Amino acid sequence: MKKRLLTVFLFLLSASASIQSQTLDEILHKFYAANAQDTLLKITTMKVTGKMIQGSLEIPYTQTISRPSSFRFELTFQGITMIQTFNGKEGWTLSPFSGSTTAQPYSDDDIKTTRYSADIDGMLWNPAEKGYTLTYDGQDDMEGTLCFILKIVTRDGDIFKYYIDSDSYIPLRLYSKVKVLGNQSESDTYYSNYKMIRGIPVALKIESKSNGVTAGTNIIDKVEFDTPLSPGMFDKPETRK
Repeated sequence: MKKRLLTVFLFLLSASASIQSQTLDEILHKFYAANAQDTLLKITTMKVTGKMIQGSLEIPYTQTISRPSSFRFELTFQGITMIQTFNGKEGWTLSPFSGSTTAQPYSDDDIKTTRYSADIDGMLWNPAEKGYTLTYDGQDDMEGTLCFILKIVTRDGDIFKYYIDSDSYIPLRLYSKVKVLGNQSESDTYYSNYKMIRGIPVALKIESKSNGVTAGTNIIDKVEFDTPLSPGMFDKPETRK
């Protein structure tokens, strides 16, 4: 009797794993189609122009990404410009706001998190090749919208949960738990005001929240794909006098 129960249990466990795998594959297939993954794979550069809103402050910025993983972020406030660059291996921050006039090298944590941000294809594309473990983590209701939850765990133990609209298959929320300086940093990011740009749905409003309270908002004014880039723009920023 015990042997029979064990056999039934193992069969049900195996069937459950198979169903979950099929569900994940189906969700990913529809996600790739809805988010124009085939088009995204052909894009070589992406430049975003927008503004960060914190309270009554509006701070303009530009962010540029180039394959395979180069990144540049630049913002200007009260005539002072902060620059971050990453060439795929090394990165630097030039931040006069902190009183520094020379570019400081990225830490290992900076490199890790920038690699996440510099992935044009998105973390859900070819996760295994990037060292990620991807699983289907069930469903949740997000303000009346049923969402599928896809969970990524990186080789460093960082966790990302994508909340995918079950109707449109567009991402509405990203929960992240990332280890920085030995501590776990949690954040929630909400995506809205989508617009089709070259057939790709792009969120023009990105909100960062903590315990349900908005900590900051990014408003995207312009997104450009495959624009010519200046030589050396991902190199170490020049010293400011």
